[in-house]
Amino acid sequence: MNDQEAPLPIELRKQLLITQGAMYRSGIVSSKAAVVSGLRAESLAKSALKQIGLAAFALWRGRSAMSGGAVQAALPLVIGGVSKLWQQPKLKPMLRGALIAGAVASTIAVVSRLRKKSKPADEKKS
Repeated sequence: MNDQEAPLPIELRKQLLITQGAMYRSGIVSSKAAVVSGLRAESLAKSALKQIGLAAFALWRGRSAMSGGAVQAALPLVIGGVSKLWQQPKLKPMLRGALIAGAVASTIAVVSRLRKKSKPADEKKS
């Protein structure tokens, strides 16, 4: 409290402290619920697939420091992980969606790369 403010009456101060304690407990409960929902198998699998997808995209775009030999060494691990996840019935729709999204993204990337390569060749002809 500042020196200029009048001290709060005891009853008002008690009520303020009780309200602050209730807000703190409410925050604790909501944080606990967020942690529990974040540790469910579904959310862990989603975040793992997201990280794998981002790593694969970075590798594919050539921004990763992994060499070609490292990719060949990691590929059996990735395939094994996908096959283990595929055996769980709850994760099948998510994996299907990830595979479809990856195929669509790969197709778009290949088409855009082919268009970029064909544009300089077209400009040289004219």
